Order: sequence, then structure tokens, then C-alpha cells
Amino acid sequence: MNVTDLRDELTAHADGLGTAPDLAAGVAGRVRTTKRRRAVAAGSVATLAVVALAVGVVTSLGRPAPSVPAGSPPSAAPMVGADGMPFRAVPDAPGDVVKDGLHYRARVADDRLAAGFVGDRGQGQFTLAWEPTTTHVSVGAECYLPGLTADEASVYMVTVSLGGTTGFFGSSCTGGRPQQRDLPAGGAVPGEPGQGWTELTVGRAASVRVQLVDAKTSKPVSVDGALLAGAVYEQGAQTTVNDFSGAPVAALPEVVEHQGYRYRLDGRVAIADATSRDELVVPTPGGRPFLVTYGFAGTGTEGTERLDGLADQSTAISGGLTTAEQPARPEGTVTLRHEGPLSPSGVRLVAVYTVDPATSPSTSGR
Repeated sequence: MNVTDLRDELTAHADGLGTAPDLAAGVAGRVRTTKRRRAVAAGSVATLAVVALAVGVVTSLGRPAPSVPAGSPPSAAPMVGADGMPFRAVPDAPGDVVKDGLHYRARVADDRLAAGFVGDRGQGQFTLAWEPTTTHVSVGAECYLPGLTADEASVYMVTVSLGGTTGFFGSSCTGGRPQQRDLPAGGAVPGEPGQGWTELTVGRAASVRVQLVDAKTSKPVSVDGALLAGAVYEQGAQTTVNDFSGAPVAALPEVVEHQGYRYRLDGRVAIADATSRDELVVPTPGGRPFLVTYGFAGTGTEGTERLDGLADQSTAISGGLTTAEQPARPEGTVTLRHEGPLSPSGVRLVAVYTVDPATSPSTSGR
């Protein structure tokens, strides 16, 4: 069955979809997602409610209001976002999904949109169908409930299930409308690091179902004005990170995007044994903005990873990986330290992404 036939078949049976999948059943593969926190105090980071968590990286697509440096002609200097990083709007392109003021881009960094959909107001479910060209994908779903407060919206969630039968993750709903036009391109990354999603077969039609459910019962619900969106992105090149036993514990994208600019990894990954208190001191570039992905990779995480050395901030995370931004500055270092109990396995990790010269604020062109 090709993708067109599959989509027609799914549409014909949409009204007959029954009870939401049992999230506890899970998928044979694991789901990886990112924990993100920009705070001095350590603590757990809110993430997707997943059956099993390992490590993944999610590209941030926040679009804070840009500004132009004072005293510089608009044509002579790049715009600057609220975080001090270079900012530029990315124009619509063929293959983008645009509806109701929301936008899934056809390409983000080196990730390609395989299937994306923004539902009608009040639509409680839909199916994404595509023909995989790779088993390395990220799957995201968004749920916005205009007119509801955050507490009122928290009793609902959106689930994603493979083939409309087996649930593998859920995400809490948000009151109101999204604060940005571009929807996140990242999401849950099914499968073990570097191995891909074993339930997918290249060239064989696949589908996932996105559904609004009661957060406690996992049963389908209907909410007036609910706005659901979902997307599957096929991932670009990845760098697999192994622990000291040789087991893969993380897969990092070789290219990420932040506020319209591309940033490259170029092999800048340092690790330390998480069973020790060894510090990681990593050099950072001068004269260019950069991103730092850091934290814990593996299983059995304990304690907190604290990153020092970024301008005017110290950031901490308890489990998983997060990404911090740093505007251009002189050459320097960042230091990753562990606080609290040691983990029984895994690695502490620091990866530095530098702005791609081809899309540097000092050059022209996209």
C-alpha cells in the first residue's frame, strides 16, 4: 500500500477510532527526548511523559523579538534576539506546512519534514502518514487549548501512537495559543542512540496517530477550540557518543539551527566518566556565537551537572541534555562539574556548536 492509499484508508476509518492506546504498553524500541532548563538551581526538568527515556537533542526554534544594535544601520548588522544571539527570519519555502498562523518548516538545519499537519479548531485526532527514507526520525506533537488556563489545560494531553495501535509518548496540553509562529521541529526520538526506530522500514508506508485524551484515563476527549499539530522529521547526519565501555549513549545532530542560523558540531565533543567526579574543561571559540549542549548521557543518572563559564550565568540540569547559547566573546572555556551522588554508569558530556561560516552574521546569503 502506498502513502496515498494509506492516507485514504485512514481517513475513511477516522470516525471509528476507539479508545486511546495504553501508554504503558510502549513500543519495542525506546524513546529519547531532551530535558531543558536554564536556571541556577538544580532539579528535574519537565519533559514529555514517555514510557522510557534515554537521551536526545531537540533543536530550539524560539523566535524572540529581534533588535538591531544601536547606532548601526539595519543593513550593516544582523538582528539580535532577546538572548543576544544573531537572529533572522527564515522565509517560507516549498514543502512548508502553514495553517491558522502556525508553521512547520520543510527543512530545519539538516532535518527534513516527512509529514506535518495542523488540525482544524476542535479537531481531536489526525494521522500522519509517510514513506520512510530513513529510520532515524523525531516525532513531535503540540496541543493548545485557547480560552483555558494552564491548570485547566493540564488535565488534557496529546498522545502519539504508531500505526494507530501502540502508544509511545504523550505531551501535556498548553492553555492559550503558541507564542511563536514556527512550531518545534524536534521531539521524541524513538529507538536507541544511533540505531534508528526499529519499527520503521525504509520504503514501507508508516503512520502515527495524534490524539487528544484525558491525562488521567488516556481516553479520547473533545475540547472546543482545541488546536493540535504534529510532525515527523527525518534526521540529518548524527554523531554517536559511546560510554567508556563502548556502548552508544547519545546521538548528537551534526548541524543544529538557532534563530535562523546554522551551527556545526565539527567533532567538538568531550566526555568524562559519570562514575567519577572528573571535571570537563572545554575550550570555546572567540569572535563567534556558539551553542553548548551538555549534561548526562546513559542510564541510572544521579545528581546534577553544572556548567560554568558562560557569560553572566551558571546553568544546571538533573539528567539528560540541554543546550545553552553564548553570544560572540573572546576565546575561553566552559567547565562541567558534577554535584551530588555519582551515577553508576554513563558519561558527562559537553558539545560545542559554532556558527556555520556559510550562514555567519558577517556573511550574506541564507
